[in-house]
Amino acid sequence: FFEVLVNTGNKTANLIHVGFGVSQVLPMVVLALTAPEGSTIIVEQPEIHLHPSAQSELADLMIHTATERKLQFLVETHSEHLFRRMQTLVADPESPASDKNCAMHFVSRSTAGEAVVTRLVLDEYGRIQNWPERFFGDSIGETERQMNLMLERMMKGTESGR
Repeated sequence: FFEVLVNTGNKTANLIHVGFGVSQVLPMVVLALTAPEGSTIIVEQPEIHLHPSAQSELADLMIHTATERKLQFLVETHSEHLFRRMQTLVADPESPASDKNCAMHFVSRSTAGEAVVTRLVLDEYGRIQNWPERFFGDSIGETERQMNLMLERMMKGTESGR
């Protein structure tokens, strides 16, 4: 008999009592910490069933272990949180992540139905120069639209009601 305990700062809980996502991502975490130096770790959607902030923290884990243990990660993700944290880490001069050691790709379909892999051009500030249309839906457009609507309502003095 054995148990896996998860330490969340000031609390410790048995793995069976924490969210399902923790148990799903645990093999990746263990592999990141135990794989031989220089290994390549391939992970498919590590963000599934994880809280958005935990999805972001996966990027921190990957950058830290890639740097400390000379690992390479190949990650397939649909997580905007993970993706955006990688952009932030590239932009952060204190982070070992850079546009020289991180690559991001986008997979789309050709008109013939074949997969087309496009390398996203990432600059030193974490910006994507060739952002695919409607990438992650349109969260940037939605944020911009919400901000414009908010400002418009505030200018009219209607922020408290309709």
